[in-house]
Amino acid sequence: ATEALVLLRGPSGTGKTVLARAIHAWSPRAHKPFGTVSCPALSPELLESELFGHVKGAFTGALRDNPGRVAACEGGTLFLDEIGDLPPALQPKLLRFIQDREYERVGDQRTRKADVRILAATNADLEQALRENRFREDLYYRLNVIQIELPPLRERQEDIERLAKAMLGFFGAQNHKVFRGFSADAMAALRTYPWPGNIRELRNVVERAAILCHGDVVGLENLPESI
Repeated sequence: ATEALVLLRGPSGTGKTVLARAIHAWSPRAHKPFGTVSCPALSPELLESELFGHVKGAFTGALRDNPGRVAACEGGTLFLDEIGDLPPALQPKLLRFIQDREYERVGDQRTRKADVRILAATNADLEQALRENRFREDLYYRLNVIQIELPPLRERQEDIERLAKAMLGFFGAQNHKVFRGFSADAMAALRTYPWPGNIRELRNVVERAAILCHGDVVGLENLPESI
């Protein structure tokens, strides 16, 4: 429950977005908006517009004003997913916003201010990106106030049973079924599988099992051959 920036690190599928939403929910900003911007999903030009907004006519296709995610999250939290892929041209603009809470919309000279907390996540090696001059050192240290590492699921075997049971209850309810749990063989298989897709893969496997299982206990036959 602070205003501090938080950098979430870990492989894809370990739950960084889920944790970011939880951090927002635990914060004094919980009643304000929570927004997400995926840094690799857009070109540098569109990403700047997505973050800071644009005015009508700023570029081809800008048919109306767009306030941007920063303005939309006023008083709340903005989560920047895969911050390691933020284009170099945008990095100083983000640094300025973090430090001074000031920004300009694309195509506009007016300086605006916004009260938004930043959370960021990455599965990239930011230290390597620093050495290769692909990521600004000052931005790295400004983002890295509190760092939380989310280990891969294969290193969290004690979590697999609890996660799987919670997911089975969720997907059972979605499919109008009631499950007592997993058979011993099925749970042993879940615990020993290396989970390259991490929690996201586990979620898909449990959803599939909830659909395919005709009894009230998920057995080994309801799991994919690979598991």
